[in-house]
Amino acid sequence: MPVAARSVRAAKAASSIPPGSPNSRRAEPDAARAAECAAQLIAVVPGVMDALRASMRSNIGDALSVPQFRCLGFIARNPACSVSDVAAFLGVTMPTASAMVDRLVRAAHVVAVTSSADRRRTELRVNAPGKALLDRIRGGARRDMAGALASVGTADLAAVQQALEVLHRVFANDRVPEVGATL
Repeated sequence: MPVAARSVRAAKAASSIPPGSPNSRRAEPDAARAAECAAQLIAVVPGVMDALRASMRSNIGDALSVPQFRCLGFIARNPACSVSDVAAFLGVTMPTASAMVDRLVRAAHVVAVTSSADRRRTELRVNAPGKALLDRIRGGARRDMAGALASVGTADLAAVQQALEVLHRVFANDRVPEVGATL
């Protein structure tokens, strides 16, 4: 579900709480605080993403290019997706996406099968070696990120975890694995 639709759904749910009920205080929007949080999020996330990207690149090694890793991750999160879906996600042309998928198939990380519902459609799935590769890369990234967070105190780590749970509820789509599953 798109972020905008989730935000609208959350706003409607919050507005359905009767004023004065025990939950009404928590559900009332605080526009100023939300704007401050948004500004902090926009300021902090690029640095976190830079660290995560650097870690991913170092853990990918020679196995894949970064675009191939993104492609493999997308296919893993979206079993039975098509080359067209991959192209849309990566923001590349169909021939570019097709060549990337072909390389992943030849490397035995992805399986392409004809759809049983529509013979013109090819469905993509990550196979066991592809999943093992993703797990290895993500495991290395988790270790790197844990190392970066190791100097943070217990109370701050708990606060970060709580904030991440809130962000997951607000922004995660239904196809993303639950927190703690895989990076």
